[in-house]
Amino acid sequence: MKPGDPVPSDTELEGLARSYDIIRYDVGLLGKEEAQALKEAGVKADASRKTFQESQFAVATLKDGAKVGFLRLPSLRAGRDIPSPELIKKISTSIKEKRKEVKLLVALSDWGWAGEREYLAQNPEAVPDFLFGSGAGSGINGRIQADGRCVWVRPYDKGRTVNEVQVYAWPDRSKPVEWKEPDNLRSLSIGLGDQYEDNKEISAILH
Repeated sequence: MKPGDPVPSDTELEGLARSYDIIRYDVGLLGKEEAQALKEAGVKADASRKTFQESQFAVATLKDGAKVGFLRLPSLRAGRDIPSPELIKKISTSIKEKRKEVKLLVALSDWGWAGEREYLAQNPEAVPDFLFGSGAGSGINGRIQADGRCVWVRPYDKGRTVNEVQVYAWPDRSKPVEWKEPDNLRSLSIGLGDQYEDNKEISAILH
């Protein structure tokens, strides 16, 4: 959901939650407005999506044992489009702590394009390796920000695309991180055209 958009019907919300459970994402972020809409509809969110208050940090372990961390960022207060300096400082502290535990650290945000852009423009002391954004604003296909230390990715709000990021080497924490394409990553936006078949189970729920 984007701020200001009409709230889907209870039936639609239930169908979306069931569909996400079928897809089985490893980790997801449930924004404040989304959580409120589900609560009012009496719908339980799918297992992967949690709010910042429910779970600030999650870890996905890959087949080779490497760990990727996901840091959920708190939704901004009503009426604020950009994060405050105090919030940015708190996030930097969390990043410095959590990246010690994982090979790669991904932050999840529902701030929208403006909030995320302003956050990265401040060039904080510590930034995530990747910022996966959402909320109002345009899509972004792997834009390298903050002096090369963070890759910013946002989905396209018209749908029918999937963002894919291929990481060729883990960040070396003994020196400043510098992402370069195609040296150590590749970022793709994959259009979901007619060559991809619909998932029949999900189509049955949503139609």
